[in-house]
Amino acid sequence: MKMPIPYQKQGKGFVFPEYEPRYPRDPEYKLHHYILELKIYPKEKSVEGKAILKISKNNITRDAIEIDASEMEINRVEFDGEEVDYHYDGEKLTVYVGEKLASDPRDLIVEYKVIKPRFGLYFVASKDGSMDSLQVWSQGETEWNRYWMPIYDYPNNKASSEVIIWVPKELTAISNGVLHEYSVEGEWGVYHWVFNRPHSTYLIAIAVGKFDVEEEEAEGVVLYYYVPHGMRGYIKRSFQRTPDMIKFFNEYLGVKYPYENYKQVCVYDFVVGGMENTSLTILTKDTLHDEHAHMDFESEGLVAHELAHQWFGDLITCKDWSHIWLNESFATYLEALYRRHWKGYDEFIYRLIQDLDVYLSEYKRNYGRPLVYNLYKHSEEMFDAHSYPKGALILHTLANILGEDTFRRGLKEFLTRYAFKNVETEDLKKVLSEVSGLNLEWFFNQYIYNAGHPVIKARYKWDNKNKLIHISLEQVQDDNSPDVYRLPIEVAVFYDDKEERHSVLLEEKKQNIYLSSKKKPSYILIDPEFKVFSVINADYSLEDKIKILSQSRYVYWRILMARALAEEKSIKAINALAKSVEEDRFWAVSYESAISLGKVGGEDAKSALLRLIEKVENPRVRRGIVKALGNFRDEDAAKALLKVLSNGKESYFVRSDAAASLGKTKVEWGFEKLKEYLDTPSHMEVITRGCLMGMAEYRDERAKKIIMEYTDKSKNRWVRMVATQLLGKFSGDKDILDKLNELARDDDHRIQSAVANACRELMDLRAIPILEYIVRHPKMGWAYKNARITIEKIREHAEKGVEYRKLREELEKIREENRKLIERIERFEFSKS
Repeated sequence: MKMPIPYQKQGKGFVFPEYEPRYPRDPEYKLHHYILELKIYPKEKSVEGKAILKISKNNITRDAIEIDASEMEINRVEFDGEEVDYHYDGEKLTVYVGEKLASDPRDLIVEYKVIKPRFGLYFVASKDGSMDSLQVWSQGETEWNRYWMPIYDYPNNKASSEVIIWVPKELTAISNGVLHEYSVEGEWGVYHWVFNRPHSTYLIAIAVGKFDVEEEEAEGVVLYYYVPHGMRGYIKRSFQRTPDMIKFFNEYLGVKYPYENYKQVCVYDFVVGGMENTSLTILTKDTLHDEHAHMDFESEGLVAHELAHQWFGDLITCKDWSHIWLNESFATYLEALYRRHWKGYDEFIYRLIQDLDVYLSEYKRNYGRPLVYNLYKHSEEMFDAHSYPKGALILHTLANILGEDTFRRGLKEFLTRYAFKNVETEDLKKVLSEVSGLNLEWFFNQYIYNAGHPVIKARYKWDNKNKLIHISLEQVQDDNSPDVYRLPIEVAVFYDDKEERHSVLLEEKKQNIYLSSKKKPSYILIDPEFKVFSVINADYSLEDKIKILSQSRYVYWRILMARALAEEKSIKAINALAKSVEEDRFWAVSYESAISLGKVGGEDAKSALLRLIEKVENPRVRRGIVKALGNFRDEDAAKALLKVLSNGKESYFVRSDAAASLGKTKVEWGFEKLKEYLDTPSHMEVITRGCLMGMAEYRDERAKKIIMEYTDKSKNRWVRMVATQLLGKFSGDKDILDKLNELARDDDHRIQSAVANACRELMDLRAIPILEYIVRHPKMGWAYKNARITIEKIREHAEKGVEYRKLREELEKIREENRKLIERIERFEFSKS
């Protein structure tokens, strides 16, 4: 076979003409220690600060060095005890140090002020003007700390740090490391935090506000849980498994949690779900939830992911953003491994299936790229479904190829060798190759340094005459993936009373496998335990699909078959899916089977779902049933959905999905019922969001008016996001375009992304100027990427429309020419007669 070489397949849709290669930054000096003295004025949304950078020269040190300092007032610069000349352009502070920079660390001091920083430091104002819900918190990743502190703002110059924070004495200030000292000076509380280990500067963080706090100890680490004042009762539901997580990661990785304490702080309006600052994870307040939400909502995935980063991302950190998968893929995979430890094997496999779904959605809808890639405009673009779930699936494959024990030994060596340092992908490959004794060049080339993924078309047949099983495996991935992957997979042959396992190395475009057998097998599974990252398309008979769904002990294949049966319309398929919804031992198989029943459609499927909604109790499965009922424009389905929506005992999320599905039925009375439940309180306002989604299905003036109202800044952020995106349901409407133009200027990057999503659904050329504004003024790189992709999609759509019209005109010309030709022939024939 011909193996792919690095970057032979660079993917599709990710790179735009303005992109240039981004190479790691070369530090002009070594940063040893960073001290920040910060006085915070929350109501004025400003800070006064003094930054002390303890620096020494390195091999590329010049007479002038640069400090990242965006949009500040620079008041004074001093180096080695003396004021020095400097130049400031609003982005970079150039300090003329001359010959003073030496091999031993010297102090560079910058005194400055920042008023209303646009990025990096966020002031959340209380609605009543009191201190009770007022908060200030930071978000440094990727390169946002430069907006509130003068710093070397790139991952590859690690240093220890301390932060001294002055805040109004009613507030608490939290930062990395250990609280060295607290004092009160007049109206100010002064917190002195010390972090004595080297870490990348984007991980320096603060959180300020009124908090309730609880403390415990696990594995010799002090754990702190900070939540907004008045929410102490929520702590246990979200964080009770943290001690077990630390114990699990300590044991699995063979490297103990590296810091003295671990603080988790929940804040209002956080810009992402969570951020793994060293020893200080900041989380969205929305992970805190009441007992009713706990029916089918949990915080453990987020908590485990951010905790895993304390090893992968903090202890070791990617050298530059093109290698961010080393941070994010490991955190994603370790979260899945903790889920296996906590909830069992089936939950673990389903999480991997969900990871695959998320990646494939991005690949099909937006783009594909190599996992390690340095062509981008904004570093946030690299934080996508490639760096998170796809990378996790690749690590899972690698663990299975090496053997999990060897994989774990490799991770321990990797973490130990590079502790408190920066790493790149080749460092990981080198360590794993050394530990395993295997050449992993081929693996990294095909999975890491090329875009795409393998797709296997599988079929088999039984040769009764020769007593042979003929298995055909064909790699049918698209042209943006390597032509052929090397895939060590297992084939499981099942008989009534036993299973036979065979190891197969796929390394050809099409491979035929022949297995001798005394009798016909019951069925055959390819990669039964989902050990290898690939997409399997099983070309199996209806009977095989039903048999595997009902009999297989492997959840991966039960879910594959539940999904495959959505393409079948027979009563046998419907009965098999309905039985799975009611009887499968794992909720996710039941959920997937319910979704497939909705896709099958027809009276029999609807009747099965109506029966099941009365019998099934698991809220996660009920979500699948109510989603499926949305496929039927039917009074009976609508009445069943209204019954769920109106029942306060149902989970918030089941009611939300029922509301969205009720709108899809489009029954006449549905809109008013959705309006009735629109403002029902729920976790993260999910019921409101579901009602808005249901209303949008009516696509009339009533729906438009309400949805536009719910984009207002007075509404909950998640509600605004959904309402903004739903504007895309109203095509050709100038009012909608005007509202989207207004929302594109919002300060929240999520709202900008929702605008881009709405424009993508509209596919209206008039939306391009709106998107171009976001491209020029993105609140985060994700909004830029979303808008940039949508511009291209709209243009492609328009061009296809022009091409279609041209083709149609050509066909009309041909038809007209044929008609005239036929008339001439008829006249000729008539004249002959």
